[in-house]
Amino acid sequence: MFKRRTLRSYSIWLLAVILLSVAGYIVSVRVQGNFYPITPGEAYRSAQPDSDNLAHYVKKYKIRSVLNLRGRHPDESWYVEEMAASAKLGLQHYDVALSASQEPTDAEAGQLLEIFKTAPRPLLIHCQAGADRSGLAAAMWKVVVDKDPKSVASKQLSLRYGHVPFGETQAMDRFFERWNPGRATGKK
Repeated sequence: MFKRRTLRSYSIWLLAVILLSVAGYIVSVRVQGNFYPITPGEAYRSAQPDSDNLAHYVKKYKIRSVLNLRGRHPDESWYVEEMAASAKLGLQHYDVALSASQEPTDAEAGQLLEIFKTAPRPLLIHCQAGADRSGLAAAMWKVVVDKDPKSVASKQLSLRYGHVPFGETQAMDRFFERWNPGRATGKK
């Protein structure tokens, strides 16, 4: 009987930890925007910013350019708002259409690397939730710009930022694992 109660107590405790972790992530994304530095003063990552978030990031972190990994969507309200806010704030804006469930092509990876090289800094990199596509771009940044080894950079693709290494978004992990940073352009 004692063992059964202990097992039940541990199970309840574990479930509570899991639920609190999920709740914490949701709060982080909804309230805080899943905003984190990649390289402080150089590059940041976030979930989809609204115009207020963007204005706050510009004021506090001196953001000078935005890289949207969701691609151009001129008929979507979030995109119209982002473009208007970027123009109002004097930001350079870039769009690269990546899928969280498909590995990027080498050409798309090349586009990212070119933007990393030429975009005014600090650069804000975002996707919808700031977890998968932003995680991959942040990991690539760490390798190419910060010269971190891939083993260190891969931490940008982690639960801390809401990325799970299974299911459809595992495509980000697969790409990063096989990615050769020395081969910036070309076709897959």
